[in-house]
Amino acid sequence: MRRLALLLVCMLSASTAVHADDTPPRYNQVRLQAQQSESVSNDTMHVTLNSYAEMQDSSRLAARINQDMDWALTKARQFSEVKVSTGGYQTWPVTRKEVTTAWRGQQDLILESRNTEMLSQLTGQLQEKLKIKSMNFSVSDEKRIAVENRLIDAALNAFKVRARIVVDNLNAKGYRFVELNVGTSAQRPPVMYQARVSSMSMEAAESVAVEGGESDVQVTVSGSIELQIP
Repeated sequence: MRRLALLLVCMLSASTAVHADDTPPRYNQVRLQAQQSESVSNDTMHVTLNSYAEMQDSSRLAARINQDMDWALTKARQFSEVKVSTGGYQTWPVTRKEVTTAWRGQQDLILESRNTEMLSQLTGQLQEKLKIKSMNFSVSDEKRIAVENRLIDAALNAFKVRARIVVDNLNAKGYRFVELNVGTSAQRPPVMYQARVSSMSMEAAESVAVEGGESDVQVTVSGSIELQIP
């Protein structure tokens, strides 16, 4: 009898735990989404150049690339508002009929600045020995965050306006938030710089003509509301 009572207590406890964990059903829920975006002028310029060479002697190849990179670093450090860093150094063999006939190598120089005039001038000078690999523009973190904060406020208000439209249309007494998510993104429309910089790199111009363009900063508010319907 004692064992039977103990078994009944265990079964009752398990049943209570199951019901306690059950998520109560939700009704009258509606999913909504609202977006706000703004075009923002890019204020940061990014340029990657590289030193590239091909030689039969791998040691001479390394010396040549190091010499060009030391020259470029010395010149770049004279521009105080430009962030300078180097990328990975790579070498690979040139083979013909399974025989290594030469070596190729390259190293990247990565530049970044909010002073686009200064960086374009430096880029033009560096083309004397280096080639432009890529060039792009972006919105600085400081500027992007300020725009996002303003758009979050506008997107939340737009979300509430849409929720009120649903409430009024369905004759509900009101609503409450069930779930709310806020997402941000910054996208720069594609710009064909590669063809332009390839032709300029052949001329080693004093400065590179650039146009920063704009990026689209976007905030999306999505979530669910539960209507209070009589």
